[in-house]
Amino acid sequence: MVVAAQTTRRGSLPTLVIAAVTAGLMGEGFRAVGGWAAAERAIQASRAELVGPLVLAFVALVFLAERRWPSEARPALARGHVQDGLYTLFYAVVVVPLIVLSGVGFAELLRHALGWSVLPHYTAVPKWVVVTLAVVAIDGLNWLAHLANHRVALLWRLHAVHHSQEEMSVLTSFRAHPLVHASFLITVLPTFVLVANGTVPGIVFTAYACYAALGHANLAWDFGPFRRILVSPAYHRLHHAATGRNDINLGNVLTLWDVLAHRAVMPTPGSARLPVPTGIAGRPIPVEQDRAGRGHLVTLAAQLWEPFQGQRARAADPIG
Repeated sequence: MVVAAQTTRRGSLPTLVIAAVTAGLMGEGFRAVGGWAAAERAIQASRAELVGPLVLAFVALVFLAERRWPSEARPALARGHVQDGLYTLFYAVVVVPLIVLSGVGFAELLRHALGWSVLPHYTAVPKWVVVTLAVVAIDGLNWLAHLANHRVALLWRLHAVHHSQEEMSVLTSFRAHPLVHASFLITVLPTFVLVANGTVPGIVFTAYACYAALGHANLAWDFGPFRRILVSPAYHRLHHAATGRNDINLGNVLTLWDVLAHRAVMPTPGSARLPVPTGIAGRPIPVEQDRAGRGHLVTLAAQLWEPFQGQRARAADPIG
C-alpha cells in the first residue's frame, strides 16, 4: 500500500545564489570597462553582433521559410511565436547587457587567476586557424554547459524556461532565462587563451548566433548528407521533445560532441516531416498555450519568476 503523495516546497536559495554571482560579475565587468560610457559602447557593439540587423534579417528570412516549408503548420501569430517575439525584445534590451558585463567580469577574474594560461603570439599561425580553433572550442564548451543545464537540477530550473516552448520557431533561440547565461560563461575561455593571437571578428559571433537560431526553426530540414556533421532543425527538435530533461542532441553547430558522448540521435530520412511534440511534459512552467487568460507580459513574468519559487516535489512513502 502507498500513502497518497504529498507536496513539499524546496527553497529557491540556489537561484538567489546564481543571481548574486551574476550581479557580482556584472559589477566587476562594469568596473573593468571603465564606467557608463565604455559599458554602453561595449553593449551596443554586442547588440550589433548578437541581435543586430544581420541577425534580425536572417531570423526574418527563416521565419518566412517556416511559412513555406513548416515542420508543423501553424499561424504566423501563434501564441508561442508572439511570446518568443517578446523574449527577443527582452533579450536585446535586458539580456545582452547582462551577457556583456558578466562576461567581461568573468574574463577579468580569469586574468587575475589564470593570466599564465594565455598562449603567446605565434606568427606562423594564420589568423583563420586561430579563429577556427576558437569557434570549435566555444562550440564544445557550449555543449558542455548545455549538458550541465540538463544534468544539474539548479541549472535545469533556469534552462527549463527555454524548453517550455510548445510551438517552436526560429525565435525560440532567444527564449531563455537571463540567469542561465551564467552557466555558459566558460565559453569565454577560448578567446581568453587565444587573445594574444588576435580577437575573433564580430561577424563570426553573428554567424554563430544565426546558426544557433536556425536549429530551433520550425522547418522539416535535416541537411541530407551533412546531417551527421551539422546540427539541423530536425536534429535539434528531438532535443526539445516533450519528455523533460532530454539530454540528447545538445549541440549548437557541430554534432561532434554528441557523437563523442554517445548522445546523438540522428533523424532518419523523412522523419523530419513527422513533427515531434515539444515542450515539457506536465507543464511545470506557466506556458502561453494553456489559454488561462493571462496576457503575454504576465506569462513572461511568471516564466521568469518560476525558478525563484520553491520547487515542488512529490514524495510517496511505502507502507508494508
